[in-house]
Amino acid sequence: MGHRLNGNGRMAVNVVRCSGDLNAAQMVQMKPRLNRLMNQKRRFFLLDLKDACHADLAGLGILVDRIRKIRSLNGDIRLFNLRPEVAEILRMIGLNQVISAYATEEEARRSFQVA
Repeated sequence: MGHRLNGNGRMAVNVVRCSGDLNAAQMVQMKPRLNRLMNQKRRFFLLDLKDACHADLAGLGILVDRIRKIRSLNGDIRLFNLRPEVAEILRMIGLNQVISAYATEEEARRSFQVA
């Protein structure tokens, strides 16, 4: 199992920006983008949720499906820039136990570098 490295010898991490709420419509648009990156052997993702004011169960279900797929390929997704409302929704349904969330992109990026 090899990990793709960037020119600095660090794991290549792909930042995907969520341009709206974390709902089914947004995730349906994001899914092909993630699939395209996975087909290019990309395995490590940061999902920027700064524009997400709300999350619904359908959108979160699609996100969990992508997490499972990426983890089955020995990769992972980390979230960052969560608004308190979205963080609370994740906590209420227990997703904070499944997916890691960070305050900043740098913190999320560093979490992949720790062995």
